[in-house]
Amino acid sequence: MSYLNEFAKQISRTEVLLPPWKWLFFLLLTVPPYAAASTEQHIKNHISTEVQRFALQLGAKTPVKQQIELSLPAALQKKPACNQLVISRSNPQQAPWGRTSYSLECRDKKSWQSRATARVRVWLPVVVASRQIQRDEVLSADMLSTRLTELEQSKLGVELNPAALLGLQAKRRIPAGQVLSRQHLTAQLLVEKGSHVLITVQSGGFAASTKGIAMEDGQLGQRIKVQNISSGVIVEAEVVAEARVQTIFKSN
Repeated sequence: MSYLNEFAKQISRTEVLLPPWKWLFFLLLTVPPYAAASTEQHIKNHISTEVQRFALQLGAKTPVKQQIELSLPAALQKKPACNQLVISRSNPQQAPWGRTSYSLECRDKKSWQSRATARVRVWLPVVVASRQIQRDEVLSADMLSTRLTELEQSKLGVELNPAALLGLQAKRRIPAGQVLSRQHLTAQLLVEKGSHVLITVQSGGFAASTKGIAMEDGQLGQRIKVQNISSGVIVEAEVVAEARVQTIFKSN
C-alpha cells in the first residue's frame, strides 16, 4: 500500500472522529519533518565531500567507500529549515573519519545553532606487505600489494601507492599482510658524507662522468652538494643510485 493511500485513509477516519479545528491540528502533526530531513542530508553531503577531499590528498584515485551514521539532537526538528547552514568542526585538519562532533550554525534571518555527532567509516586500498619483510630490507615491488582496509585516525601514515615506498628500508620486521606505515620505514642512504661518488653531468644530448666526494648524506631523489675531485668545484646534484649522482649543466 502506498504512503498516499494510507495517508488518505487516516484523513478519512479523522474527519469522522474529530471536529474541523482538531482535524487541522492532526494534519500538521502528520506532515513529515522536511526541515530536519533536509538538514540531515546537508550534513551528510558535507561530511562525504570532506572524506573524498582527504582521500584524494592520500592519493585515492576512485570514489571512496564510506558509511556515515549521523546523530542529531531532538530539538533540531523544531528548528526552521535553513538556506545558509554553516557546518564546522574543531580540527578541520584532522581526517574526518571516526567519531566526530560538528557545529551547526544557521545564518538565515531566523538564525539558530546546534550540534551533530557523526560516526564515519572509510575504506581505501592501502599498501600491505605481500610477504614477511625483515628488518633493514629495502622494499621492492614483489614485497608490496594493496588491500581494501578500513582507515583509523591513528593510522594516517598509510600509503595507497606501492611505487611511493620502493627503495625505503624497514626499521623492523613486518609480518605478511600488515598495513605499511611510513612509521615502519626509513629512507635508505645511497650516498654517505665523505664517500666517493660518480658524478654524471648532462648537457643537451651530451653526458660525461667524473669522480667526486659527497659533502652531505643523500637519499634517493635528494639533492646534495658534491665536490669534483679534478677541479675542486662544488656543485649540487641529485642522488640517482648508490654512490651515483647526476647534475644538469645549463649553458647560457
